[in-house]
Order: sequence, then structure tokens, then C-alpha cells
Amino acid sequence: MRLRPRPRRPQRRLPIVDEIAAAPELAVLATIEAAIDIALVALVAAQPELQPTSDQHDAVTTCAAAAADRVIAAAHALAVAIADYRLALVAPTDEIPF
Repeated sequence: MRLRPRPRRPQRRLPIVDEIAAAPELAVLATIEAAIDIALVALVAAQPELQPTSDQHDAVTTCAAAAADRVIAAAHALAVAIADYRLALVAPTDEIPF
């Protein structure tokens, strides 16, 4: 049985100078996103049982794999939070700056 390929996240672009000038935290957030991507690859390489099985579930069998699975879930949650923050920066707001 052939596994379906995992959906790929859209390619992120690095913030440009004007964006960083307006919101300097974007530089650090881009760095964190890159670190998340590298960490996920390294965790799955270190714990091969985390690769999905034919039923699309991880075969977590060790304490290290279970801990890595929790780190992966937290990393995904952080990536979502960063994306939400980035969207909030460009979303129109009714707030009046004081």
C-alpha cells in the first residue's frame, strides 16, 4: 500500500526590510519558524517511529518518541500562533493608538 504524501506547508518568505522596520519582531519570528522546521525534521529523524503509518497514525512505542511527539504538537501550535500574529499585524483594526 502506498502512503499519500503529507500536505506541504506553503513556502514562507522572509520579511523584507520595510516589514522589519515596521514590526522588528518579524525577524525573530521568521527565525523561530525556520528553527521549528529544522527541529521537526531532526525529531522525526531521531525517532523514525513518528513517521506516519498506513493508517496515518504514529506508532509511538518509546518514552522518547512520546516526548518528541509532544514537542512536535507544541511546535505546530507555536507555528499557528506565529501565523495568527502575522495576520493580526496586517488586519485592519478599529483601535485608536494613544
